[in-house]
Amino acid sequence: MRTLTILGLVLSTVLVVTVLAGNQVLDDTPSSESSVSQQSVRSKKSDDRGEELSRTYCASCHVRPEPEHLDKSTWLSKVFPLMRTYMGLDPVDHRERLQHDVLSFYPAAPMMSEDDWFTVASWYIDAAPDTMPLPPLPDIADSTSLFTAEPLDLGSAPPMVTFTFVDEATSRLVFGDGIAHALHVHKSDGQRIVSIPMLGPPSSLSMSKGDWYVTDMAKLLPHDSAAGRLYRIQWKNGNPVANVVLDSLRRPVHVVMTDINGDGRDDALICEYGNLLGRFGWYDMVPGKRPVYHELIGRPGAIRAEVVDLNGDGKKDIVVQLAQARESITAFFAKGKGRFEERELLSFPPSFGSSSFRCLDEDGDRRLDLLVTFGDNGDYDAPPLKPYHGIALYRQTSTASFERAWFLPMNGAYGAYMVDFDLDGDNDILARGYFPPAPAPAHDLVRFYEKTTTGWKLSTLPQATLGRWLVGTSGDVDGDGDIDILLGNVSMGPGVSANSDMDVWTKPSNSVLLLRNRTRTP
Repeated sequence: MRTLTILGLVLSTVLVVTVLAGNQVLDDTPSSESSVSQQSVRSKKSDDRGEELSRTYCASCHVRPEPEHLDKSTWLSKVFPLMRTYMGLDPVDHRERLQHDVLSFYPAAPMMSEDDWFTVASWYIDAAPDTMPLPPLPDIADSTSLFTAEPLDLGSAPPMVTFTFVDEATSRLVFGDGIAHALHVHKSDGQRIVSIPMLGPPSSLSMSKGDWYVTDMAKLLPHDSAAGRLYRIQWKNGNPVANVVLDSLRRPVHVVMTDINGDGRDDALICEYGNLLGRFGWYDMVPGKRPVYHELIGRPGAIRAEVVDLNGDGKKDIVVQLAQARESITAFFAKGKGRFEERELLSFPPSFGSSSFRCLDEDGDRRLDLLVTFGDNGDYDAPPLKPYHGIALYRQTSTASFERAWFLPMNGAYGAYMVDFDLDGDNDILARGYFPPAPAPAHDLVRFYEKTTTGWKLSTLPQATLGRWLVGTSGDVDGDGDIDILLGNVSMGPGVSANSDMDVWTKPSNSVLLLRNRTRTP
């Protein structure tokens, strides 16, 4: 999740007064046709100058946003006051308390003049829409008959489920508990087997030769301290034994255990998301020796990675999504023995809120495509709904070249699973949401797209409103040959929520929602 500090109203007021004053000069009624022409020329030059400066300053650390990506009010009262600190134009509160590495994000001297600042700000605000135009809501059935919904109680209040996992080999369900700092292991019928205590909130699980490797973020809320860990959990006589194998990680959120350098041993590929600080890379896990780290990206925001043969050359490539600073999906093409060639596949403006991705062959051409969701809307207390949030399919048209094939709008989309759920030979989509409007409608929390001969048939289910689904996973929970879904409720988070929703979301009984596929149910 993004976590950016919103500055006080004083800075917003300064910007409002200055921008309005500038507009007032431009709006003065001219005394002649000549002055009208001169005013038009001055205004055009100002617009051109604002756009030109935006290309210099607004693309220094991320993809340059366009004015229409946000409404006037959001640019005016939220974005630009915040950005002043990052440009060194306003002091940072309690600067003396910040750790040395974090200080580098806040320049001690201005990076641009006040004149340039207000030229850029005026251009964005003048060109932005008053409100964000939203796409019409399609027809959505209130319930689907394909799934039965079973809420599970993890016992923690409020529910803060940090990840879900299906161990299909043993039909065990695994849940990370951000409140209890524990790993809960359940049977496929929902009954608990054991809870494994950890020092902090667990965030992901990857299996290697029967052992579980689990990342621990150290703290639930975003931070930059190097206090995270990687555990190895071994099962001995049916009992879990946990040991820390890596420490000093910066808020690790995802791990993939796989042989990266071809030495026959699994390595640990870890997304250290951090906050302002973070990195992405892999640890060469040599038994009896200290792991050796190989950095691939030295900036924050790595949220999830997959190891796949993306270009079809028979080698294991790495694909990672960065959801902070410069948001992107980046590939590392294997060259052998742990060497890679980096290539950015897709990049997005920060307001797009890229939230998940999956590599899959959507069209059956034996080339992997990218299913991406956009929906992170946690930058501000009351963000606008955005028409570009939803689910997109980027098709691989030639080797490592991707073009957007289609887009399905959905408020706050945070994950999507493209699977042949009904086993009719084509892929359906189940999507989950974390940033719905208030009060939250069911279709912005869980949405099922069934593929038909005429397009998508949309539905939701009443139990969707039991939680706010930040995390989830797909898998065959009960071993019957069809794919089920586990959704994890992170009940409290950024944004504005209705009291009626919070009363339901914060109940321990609504910690997890198991969507059991009925396709092969007798």
